[in-house]
Amino acid sequence: MQKIIALTAAILTGALLLTVCGSGGAASAGFIYRGEVTANSEDRSILISQLPGYNYGQASILFHISGRIAKALGEQLVFGAFVEVHYDGRLTRSLPAQGNATSVTVIAPFHDGIVQNGTILSITMGKDGYSISLLPLGAEDTDDLSNTITLTVPMTALEGLTEKELVEGLMVSAVTMEIAAMSLPLIMPVVALLPYTE
Repeated sequence: MQKIIALTAAILTGALLLTVCGSGGAASAGFIYRGEVTANSEDRSILISQLPGYNYGQASILFHISGRIAKALGEQLVFGAFVEVHYDGRLTRSLPAQGNATSVTVIAPFHDGIVQNGTILSITMGKDGYSISLLPLGAEDTDDLSNTITLTVPMTALEGLTEKELVEGLMVSAVTMEIAAMSLPLIMPVVALLPYTE
């Protein structure tokens, strides 16, 4: 009887350790995938395709969403919307890969101009974050302010970048929320600032 109790205790301890170790990894912290809704089906699945500027490891992922998420988003989840999906990191090996979304946020009802890729011209530090002058890719004339964009970047928006790495000349990919001010240069608030990757 003591052997059975000891064996049961060892199994329960092992299961508890596996649970604790498993909950502290990257999967519990969550994975992020951002992109354009390229398909939205009635069976509560959405196909999200990444835009140029940052590589999330998959060109597109088919995410299954719960009825709760679908109901909360309602009419916002439209074809062409730019979204941020959180998931647990588990994906099928199918084409496209499939996963289960734990949350979906619609950043903008369209994708054009939401991701701004370019080179940092200047950085001004503020009490809540940074004001960054960005020269978009393809804009050659650095003297023409109409080509630049001013990004307002909270400190919490840095992803894959440290404050020390944030320097003039760095190529970045900025996930923005529409235009905040129709000025010259345009002012755009940033959701995430990432190192640019082709």
